[in-house]
Order: sequence, then structure tokens, then C-alpha cells
Amino acid sequence: DIRSACGAKAGIVDQSKTVAIWGSGWPGGDTTGVWAECPAAPNPKFTFRESYWVATFAVNGALALILGLWGANKRWAERNVRKAATYTLNGAEAKRSGNPEAKGAVEVQDDIGGDMVKPTGDLKHSVASTSGVDAATTNSLNRDIQLCGYRNHILGTVCVWSVALVTVLWICYMGVWTGDYYGKLPGNRYGSFYSLGLGNLTLQSASFLVVWGICFAILLTLYILKPHLRNYFRVRTLPAGGQYVCVVRPIREIKLLSDKASWVQHRVNLVTERLVALLSRDKDYTTCLIEKTSEGRIYFNYQCTRYVYDDQIQQFAPFEFDLGSSHRGLLAQAAGLSSKDVHYRQELVGPNFIDVKIPGIFAAFARELVSFFYIYQGIFLWAFYFNAYYQVGLVDTGIILISASIKVTLRMQSERRLKRMAEHEEPVSVSRDGQWAQVSTKDLVPGDVIEVVSGAYMSCDCILISGNAVMDESSLTGEPLSVRKFPLRLDNGHYNAMGSGKMSTLFAGTSVSQVQPVQKSADGLESPRVLALVKSTGTMSEKGQLVRQILFPSRISFIFNEQMRIVVFILLLYAGFVMGMAAYLYNGEAVAIVFYGVFALSQLVSPLLPAAMVIGQSVAASRLRRKQIFCIDPQRIMIAGKVQIFCFDKTGTLTKEGLEFHGGQIVDPASTTFASFTEDPAATNALFRQAMASCHTVTDLNGQLIGNPVDIEQFRASKAEIDPAPKYIDAVLTAGGSEKGKLHIIRRFEFVHARASMSVVVLDEATEKIHVFIKGSFERVKSVSRAGSVPNNYDSVCANLAREGCYVLAFAHKTLNVADLESIKELSQDDLEADCDLLGLLVFRNNLKPDTADAIAELKRGSTRTVMITGDNALTGVFIARECGMVPQGNRVLLGECRSPMEEVKWVDVDTMLPVDDIEPYLNDVGPDGFSTTDLAVGGAAFERLRATGAIDSLLLKIRIFARMKPMNKVECIEAHMKYGIIAMCGD
Repeated sequence: DIRSACGAKAGIVDQSKTVAIWGSGWPGGDTTGVWAECPAAPNPKFTFRESYWVATFAVNGALALILGLWGANKRWAERNVRKAATYTLNGAEAKRSGNPEAKGAVEVQDDIGGDMVKPTGDLKHSVASTSGVDAATTNSLNRDIQLCGYRNHILGTVCVWSVALVTVLWICYMGVWTGDYYGKLPGNRYGSFYSLGLGNLTLQSASFLVVWGICFAILLTLYILKPHLRNYFRVRTLPAGGQYVCVVRPIREIKLLSDKASWVQHRVNLVTERLVALLSRDKDYTTCLIEKTSEGRIYFNYQCTRYVYDDQIQQFAPFEFDLGSSHRGLLAQAAGLSSKDVHYRQELVGPNFIDVKIPGIFAAFARELVSFFYIYQGIFLWAFYFNAYYQVGLVDTGIILISASIKVTLRMQSERRLKRMAEHEEPVSVSRDGQWAQVSTKDLVPGDVIEVVSGAYMSCDCILISGNAVMDESSLTGEPLSVRKFPLRLDNGHYNAMGSGKMSTLFAGTSVSQVQPVQKSADGLESPRVLALVKSTGTMSEKGQLVRQILFPSRISFIFNEQMRIVVFILLLYAGFVMGMAAYLYNGEAVAIVFYGVFALSQLVSPLLPAAMVIGQSVAASRLRRKQIFCIDPQRIMIAGKVQIFCFDKTGTLTKEGLEFHGGQIVDPASTTFASFTEDPAATNALFRQAMASCHTVTDLNGQLIGNPVDIEQFRASKAEIDPAPKYIDAVLTAGGSEKGKLHIIRRFEFVHARASMSVVVLDEATEKIHVFIKGSFERVKSVSRAGSVPNNYDSVCANLAREGCYVLAFAHKTLNVADLESIKELSQDDLEADCDLLGLLVFRNNLKPDTADAIAELKRGSTRTVMITGDNALTGVFIARECGMVPQGNRVLLGECRSPMEEVKWVDVDTMLPVDDIEPYLNDVGPDGFSTTDLAVGGAAFERLRATGAIDSLLLKIRIFARMKPMNKVECIEAHMKYGIIAMCGD
């Protein structure tokens, strides 16, 4: 009342502040002057009986009540499950009959853990089928997997929808406060600013910040709890008794970080790891629907693989049928399966079909927008909308949505391409119940025997058991040349798909270019059809494993990712400093401090950062595409400029695609010395020419020679011809015409990396003699040849040829004295190759590509280290490295080699071949440019030895050439380099 009267007397309309006024007179006048002060109006306050607050409390109170009821109900419903014991195998292997009706006994033991079932990684549950083949339940994940069962409940479903509805209402509520800020609320509030804040801007801003913070907290909580949220609103059961199974698998992140990383790096990583574990981001949670087969078996599909519940071991596990490994055992299954066996196996392994699920456009956007960065972007940009900064907020939102659209579009395109690659179905002839029938490839199971025909597409991994095939494996390996495949030999050998058996394996995802039945064989299965035994189907095949790796890749974090964590950590510290300064500068004005902090944080970690990266990557990819450079992973573009080490394969990468025949150097058997080197094969002896014509795996496909590039060049140089109608495995016509007679290939042992050689048994039609020819690396052939047939200067001659950049192979030979061809079947490869005589050397040239030297020089100008990783001889690698400038002219090269990884590495100077006892003084010798004047080269065995002893860490960045590297060694070498920087690999 006093304030109102005072204001009315003074004529003051706005009484929100304290106002001082003078009296009506001045000192010295009729009226004594007075100083009047009208008290300020207090800030308005909510009574919380306003309709919008009542509605807010009512809705959230109802949600809290529903959640409370659900929590009590869930605890009651799960009371028995939590006390139940689970069963796991006691470590022993359990066996039962493969008959579906058979019920065997198996020992079990109780294990504490509620409804968690942990299959052990070494679990192998053998199930003998009716055909005597073992079926194994194998755990293809790891021993830490956990399974939790759940079933739906009506109250839980109501809770899920209630949480979703209340979340949407809070976001809308935040929108209402924003609209009221601009006076845009409909109805009688339209045009009235801050009406919800009782006309007070400070109260309006404070209220918005509360609502904004609650929305942020809700969204952040939902994001953190996302893996657990849906299953929390289900009732937990035993895995076999629910409607769903939640597969919990630890996320194994491969960290390629050097042990020499800084103290700060290790501390930041430790904090990050603990935070990730606290937020349950160190495990992958996948909920799968439990289904039933036609026989009532329960199963679920996880990562495109069927997991069937086994009553004996009381677990879900993927089944894989072990067909055996002996050649004789595999060939014994050539008759195929019975219908009963097929049905039983289909129940366990599922269809031979990889079903790739592609979400719709709405689901794809939802999947993209629920990530943390989009939540962060959306919530911070909303603060822009409220605080009269909506123009910038709208522009940023548009950019973010455009970038999200680009990411979703690119991802869906990739998924569609993958779906086309993964899903394939066509008719195939299969032997079942002793009869040939046409079925879909989708219905194939391990153990089926199929007919391989030209033009067919392999939908599963198969073992070739009869006939030859030429396969196009470019879709899996990228190699443009077709590969010839050979059937298993009827001997006591053991099949290894990734070893010597690779030449008999037809991989899923490859296509058949040509087939050749074998109806007469000295050591194989004879059939008018080309037959293959189905080995693995679905995701158990090589193609299936590749698809799984693409769909569900392992996390790999290298030094770039690890260092980014330090950057984020520094930004967070700076954000804390900014908030502290805001509190100091604004003298405790809470609203101003919070808004200042929000805007400061949004500039430190810009909401546009992910959008800018996506758009930048997309633009860069399109520019590269115009230069005929294609990138399948645009995220790699931003680190391509930081490549510090560039690794190259040699043959076909630094050098031209094919080798060029250079000549031969035979051994004079009379004097056991080398004859003069000749470039003309006709100048060699007859046995050497026969070896060139027959010791290979070349075949003719519609006038085109198919096989290993070295074999093709060798065969062309021999001027021999392929016989299109061989009597045995293969036949060739030697140079000079048919009057010289045919060479019939009776047996062939294909090249394998472990032996570094191949061999053939040849019947010379003209002389009726049986020859054994061996071809391989000069080191390997020397080891199997009689010492008396090897010249004394053999090593030096081979080393000199290799030092000149030549690719050197060697031939050995012996004549077999056998009564008949049948007796040859009983001889092993070692028996056939024993006591051979050295024939001579086969020499090829591997010339540099015209632009190799310029490319290496350009990389070196950019301070990029160049490294060679090759399967070739070390001296050849040193020659190529010097020729292309990888090793600077004048630099010394020390070669480290040993015969096996169990021996010590010995170092020699490649130019003088003198031993070097201590390499450190050489490595410490620095030239005028500041770099070492010595480079190192190591062989494959030496590399394995250095890795085993730990010495590789100190020498890795000083080794320039890695030679005689097997495919697995190359992978290990790249991974070792990835600890020290950003690596690029060109070649294999």
C-alpha cells in the first residue's frame, strides 16, 4: 500500500525498482524539500499451484507410481529365478548319439550365478550322427559370454510406453517454455512475453534452465541405460524358459599403442576405461527372440548364426559338424547323406543363407540420432533457440540433419551392397539317399555332396573330392587371375583348409570358371562328375566369417584415437576454467553463469564438429573418386594425411605384375658344376625342358592359361602345349611336336608355403620312364637334393642372381623304378622327393614399374618412412629396395637370418656376405643428412625369432626389408608397426 501510494503521488508507473524522488519544493522555498524512496516490488515467485506445474507433477508422479509398482512386481516375479542354480559342463567332453530321439546322460554341476549361463570357450560337445560324423557345439564367441532369459509382462510394456511418452512430453514442455519466451504460445497467452514466468525474464530463464537440465538428464540417462532399458521392463527367466535371450559379450578393443606412450596418455586411458566400465559401455548387449524348429528345439539367431539349446549341457551354442581331417575319411563320404541326416543337421545349423537385416529409412534415422553426439547437439542447440539465438541454432540444426542424412544414406547403400553380396540362392545337384536331386543352395548342410558345374556360384565352403576346377576368387581375394583347384588325394594325408588343403577348397563367394572330371586317377576318386563335399555353411564358411566381420567388426583403436582422448581431456579442463571465470565475473548470478557456460561449452566442443567431419569426408571422397581413387571407408580419409609409415608388397606392387623369364642355369651331372647361364630353354638338357613343361599347375581355359603367374611364364617359355583330353590328371605336349611324345602327369603335389616347393610324377610316353620333378625355392630344393649333386658354389651363384634382382627357383629330378603305376599310389610326397638330383636353376626377372621410384621419392619427401614386406628372397628385396630408392644409394644393408625361430639371428653384410657380430655401431653411424647410413633386412624366421625374444621393438623402425614373410607374418608385421604411428599398406 505504501509503495502504491508513493508511486501514485510521484507519478511512477514502473514500480519494479527502488526509485528516489525529490519533494515538491526546494530549500529556501515555501515547502521544505524531502527525499522520498519508494520500496521496490519483490520478484514474482511460483506458488506451484499454476496449472502447468500441477500437470507436470501429476504426470511425473503417475510415472513414478507405475515404476514403483513395476519394481515391486519384478522383484516378486523373479524371486525364484534368482535362487535357481545353473548348469555348466564340468570340463569333460560330453558325448551322445546323433539320433534326435536319443537321450544320453551327461554330468553337470551347479554353478552360482542366477540365470546367467557362461559357455566355456574350449567347450566342444560331440554329437555322433547316424552317419558316424561328429557334430560339435562350438562357442565361436569367447568364454566370457553370458546369456540372460526374459519374457514380456503387460505392466512392463506399459512402463516402457509410459517412459517414452513422458520423455516426449518433457521435450514438448521445453518447447512450450521456448515459445513463451517469444510470446508465441497459442490462446490468450499469444503476444504475452514470459507469461509462464509471471512476466519476469529472470524467472522465465531460470525455469527454462531447470526444464532444459531435466530433459538433458532424462535423455542422458536413457542413453546410458539403453542396453538394459527394455529388458529391465521384462521379467527375468532362465535362458531356456523365456521369450528372449540377452547375449552379453565383453567388447575386446584392440589397442595398438606403443609401450613408450607418455605417462599422461596412460593415465587418460585408465580414467577412460573406468568411465566406460561404469557406464556399461565395455560390454555388448544384444537381445534375440527365441524361436522353435519344426521338431520343437528352441534356438535364437545371434550375429547371423543359429544358437540351439542342448538339453544335455543345458546351454545354447552354435553347432558345427566336424567331417574329419583325414583324406581317406573325407573321400569315404562321397555317397552323400540320407534325408534323415539332412533334416537333423538343418535343425542344428539352420539354412545355408545369411540374412542381412536392413532397417527402413525411419529406423535408420532413429538408429543414427540416438547416439550421444546427437543428444549433445540437440540439447545445446535448444539453448540457442531459447536465448534469442535461434537463427544460428536453425542453421546448425540444418547442417547436422544434412550430415546425418548423408551418413544414413551412405550406410544404407553399404548395407544394401553387403546384402547383395551375402544373400545368394540358386539350384544345385546334390546326392541324397543314393540319388541325385535338385535342391536350393539354401537347403545344403555340412556333409552334403554336390556336383560342381561351370558358371556356378559357391554358397558354402566345399572340399573338392573328384575332378579339377578353375575358380574365380577375385570377390574374396581381389586377385584378378583365376585359381586352379585339385581334388583330395586318396592317401593318409590330413586336410587343412588354410594350409596345403587350400588348393582343394572351394570357398563360398567364389565362382566356377571351368570344371574337368577325372575318370582315371592314380591317387584320387574317379567320377564322371566333378564332386565337392560341403564343409561349412552360413556364417561358418569363409564368406560368412567375412560378412560377420563386416557387420560386427571388432573395435580397433590405434595411436590417433588414443591421442584424441588427451585432446578431449584438455578441452574439459578448459571448460571447467571457463565456468569458474563465469562465476567470478558474474558475481554469483546463477542464470547468467549457466547460460555463459552452455555457450562456452558449445564452442569448445562444437555441435557442428561431427557434421563438419562427415561433410568433409564426403566431399573429399567425391574429389578422390573423380581421380579414380575409391574409398570404401571415408572415415579413413581424415587420417590419410598423417600416414607416417608406408608398407609395400614387392611383386606386382613395386614391380610389374608378372615375372619375365630370364633363363636357366643347369648343373652338369658329370662334373657337378654349373654350366653357363642361358636365356634359351632349348640350350638346356632334355630333363630340364621336361621339368619346365610339366612341373606346374597351369591349365587352359578357353584359350587362356590359368594358374600361378610364375607357372604361366615358365610354361610359355617351355613352348609346350596343354593336351585338352588328358589320360590321367594332366598331359602336355613338349616343344617340337607330338613325335617327342606326351608327358602324362600321374600325381601332383601342389605348392604350399610350409614346404616352399611342389612336385609332379610324370610318365614319359616316348621312353615309358617315370620321372619325379621338384620345383621350389633354391634353399628348399637344395635341402631335398643329394649332396653329391649340388655344386660347391651353389649358394654363391644363387645369392648373386638374387642380388641382381632375379627371382630364383630350382629344379631337382629322379627316375622312379616301379613295377606298375598302382605302386606309386602308396608312396608319400616325402618318399617321392627323397634322393633327388639337382637339375639346375630357373631364373626370372622382376622389373620395377615405371613410376615406382617417383612414388617412393615423393613419400620420402613427405617424411614418410617406406618399408618392404615380401615373400621373396631377402637379397632380391634388397636389390629392388635400392633400385627404387627405398634404401638410399651408398647405404649399408645388414641381413638378419636364421634357419628356424628357435635359433639365434645372425647378421651379415649383404654386399660382402661377411658376418657382423654387433650391429649397434653400424646403426649409430649417422650420415650428413642426420639419418643412419645402415638399413636392416630380416627373413621370416628371423622376424619370428625377434618377436619371440622381444628384440623386435627396438629394431622395428630400423628394418627396411622384411623378406620370406608368410601371409600371417605380414599381418603381424603391420600390427607391430601400428603401435608407432599411422600405417598404410599397399599390396597384399
